Amino acid sequence: MKISDKELDALIQSEEKHSFNKTFEFRGEKEKTAVKAPVRRFTVVAVAALLAVCMIAASVFAVLKLGGDLPVIPSDSMTDQTEKTTVEPFSGVSGNYTAAKFVNLADTSATAFTVYGSSYNDNLKNYRKAAASLNGFFDKLTSNLLDGSESGVVSPVNIYMALALLAECTEGNSRRQILDVLGMSDIETLREQAKLIWLYNSKDDEYGRSVLANSIWLSSDLPVKEKCVNYLKDDHYASTFTGNFGNADYVNALKQWLSDQTNGLLDDCINELDIERDTRAVLASTLYYKAKWNAEYKDTESGVFNGIYGKENCTFNKKTVKDTYIYRGDGFTAYAEQLSDGNMMWFFLPDKNKSVSDVINSGIVSYINGKTDGKAYDVTVRMPDFDVDYNESIKEKLALLGIIDCMDITKADFSALSDDDSVFLGEAVHAARFKADKEGVEGAAYTVMILDGMGEVFGIQEYDFTLDRPFVFAVVNGGVPLFVGCVNDLG
Repeated sequence: MKISDKELDALIQSEEKHSFNKTFEFRGEKEKTAVKAPVRRFTVVAVAALLAVCMIAASVFAVLKLGGDLPVIPSDSMTDQTEKTTVEPFSGVSGNYTAAKFVNLADTSATAFTVYGSSYNDNLKNYRKAAASLNGFFDKLTSNLLDGSESGVVSPVNIYMALALLAECTEGNSRRQILDVLGMSDIETLREQAKLIWLYNSKDDEYGRSVLANSIWLSSDLPVKEKCVNYLKDDHYASTFTGNFGNADYVNALKQWLSDQTNGLLDDCINELDIERDTRAVLASTLYYKAKWNAEYKDTESGVFNGIYGKENCTFNKKTVKDTYIYRGDGFTAYAEQLSDGNMMWFFLPDKNKSVSDVINSGIVSYINGKTDGKAYDVTVRMPDFDVDYNESIKEKLALLGIIDCMDITKADFSALSDDDSVFLGEAVHAARFKADKEGVEGAAYTVMILDGMGEVFGIQEYDFTLDRPFVFAVVNGGVPLFVGCVNDLG
């Protein structure tokens, strides 16, 4: 879906009109640029604070040749984190990585502020345009993965990042099919888009944490092309490792990396991952997210959640938010909750004659990005604690979207990565978890691609928005869906 500059400006103005005001200030050596985003005003001080999460190893070792002697120490999550006042520090610690060796390590400390500096505002517009162009893909992906019959959550942006890695490693029709699904004309455009989405969703400060990580794990006997590895590092912030998949310690190093990047939230899923000894490469993408509510839930109230399996007694977290918006859609009522990092969490409550499946299939990402004016109320919100997850093979779902050739050993073209013409996509797995309580939200996701081979308001009224029956939720940043899920029961 293409969007014109005029349409984008109108979208941004609508977003700002119905948001709280929050100003990020980037201070350069001689200038200060104001950037508008939802929530409250605060100052992002100094690039040095953002560099607190910079990888020590990446600053010491730039690029080592394949098969070097040094053991890998992937410091994406090893650097000590400064204690924050609002959000607990990322607690991922290093495990045993000695069975893996690194080809190069990406600078995962990069953010939009550190990379774009005083041109942050100009690139923010490009980011929003990139997000809007992906509406159709995100909606189709979400409806394919979540049928609404069970509680669950997926991370559309995490799967997007993994597909961008996959496109980088392919050529010919294998790449063309991935680009078509993502709505991209060529790989150069995808690199620029993926970089924007990465940078504007990377933050780690006292207001919230959004940590992305990419990596590729190679079999030591797979000949790889340096050009591809460098593209993965420079445009996708992906670190590259090599080792023997027949060695359990190498597989455990990969699993430890996934655990570290997701803060242990998905360890049960990670332990179930089946990496065969004849695996040629694994592409891995992760997301860890944590934020507080901008307006606290100070009260609780006993009530009943009317789940798909019957009534459940529960405790609702309760608060009243003055002069905020309620939105009406086709078959649902929606409310947008502000988070401490400036992102928005949307709740979609289906009409009595509708289901969460109906809401998901209506295209909620497109709705969020093109939302019409809501009506302001003093809204009393009641939200139960919930914890939902997902752990499934998505290979067939990707095929339904149109990504087919790279899964067929007779058609797969991974010549951008290697001259080994037996490489093909053998499996794709997505896992995600998201939980919310009176304090805030926390979520994590990973996607692994396993490559096999042979070898305006007139009077403010009150409104009760009680999530006492199945509902849909989404966490978005400038239109990019970090998580989309549904809650059918609280068990």
